[in-house]
Amino acid sequence: MEINVSIEEWQHIQQMATIGELTIGMIHDLKNQLACIGMNTELIECLNEKDALSKYISTIKRQLVYANEMIELMLRVGKKDVNHRRFDLTVLMEDVVTFFKRASNCDITIKTYVDESTHVISGCQALISNSILNLCANAYDAIGGKGVIEISLNRSYVEKVDNDLLNLAFSGECSILTVRDTGCGIEADHLNDIFEPFFTTKDATSTNVGMGLANVIYAAREHGASITVESEVGVGTTFKLYFKAAA
Repeated sequence: MEINVSIEEWQHIQQMATIGELTIGMIHDLKNQLACIGMNTELIECLNEKDALSKYISTIKRQLVYANEMIELMLRVGKKDVNHRRFDLTVLMEDVVTFFKRASNCDITIKTYVDESTHVISGCQALISNSILNLCANAYDAIGGKGVIEISLNRSYVEKVDNDLLNLAFSGECSILTVRDTGCGIEADHLNDIFEPFFTTKDATSTNVGMGLANVIYAAREHGASITVESEVGVGTTFKLYFKAAA
C-alpha cells in the first residue's frame, strides 16, 4: 500500500514525534498537579474552618493555572501552521525553550540569552519551532543528561556567513539563533553526514530515527537562512541559524 504524504505533513509528523518523546516529563508534572488538586479537595471536604478552606482553595487555583499553562504551551509548540508570516522570533524561542525545560525534567542546566534588539522575521512558525526543538533535543542527547545547554538570540549585520552549510550569498541584518552544548561533540568524519535523513549515531535500541537535524536544515533552506555547525569531540557542539530580519 502506497501512502502519499506532502512535505508539510511529513514535517508536522516529525514535529509531533519529537514533542511526543519530550512530553513524558510534562505528563508526570501534570499528574503531580492533579494529585495536589485532589488532595486539597479531600482536605476541604474534611474541614469547616473558613481560613483553612480559603488556603486550600487558593492552592487548587494555583495548580489549575499552572496545569493549563503547560497544556497551552504544548498546543502552541505542536500547532500545525505552514503559513509564512511576520512574527517575533523571541516569543517563539521562549515558548519552545520553556516547553523543553519542563519536558526534559532532568538536572541539566539550560541557559538562555536574548539581546535587546527586535527579532521580527518572516517565515513558518511551525517549521522554525520544530528546528529549535530538534536542536535542543540533539543537545540533550549529546550531554547525556549531565551538562549545559546554552540558547541565545542576537541581532547583527553580517557581510558573509563563513562555513555556511547551504552556501548562500547571505548578507544584511539578521537574527542569529545559537544552540550550544557541552556534550560529547561530533567526530569530524560525521560532520558532513549529520544533516542527512535517517543518519544517526544512536544504537539500535534508540527511538531516534535520524530526522531531527534533517528537519533543521530543511527549515533553514525554506527560509533562506544560513546554518553553521562547529564541534569538538569531548568539548561540545554549536549550531547557528541566521534568519534575515523582516523588511
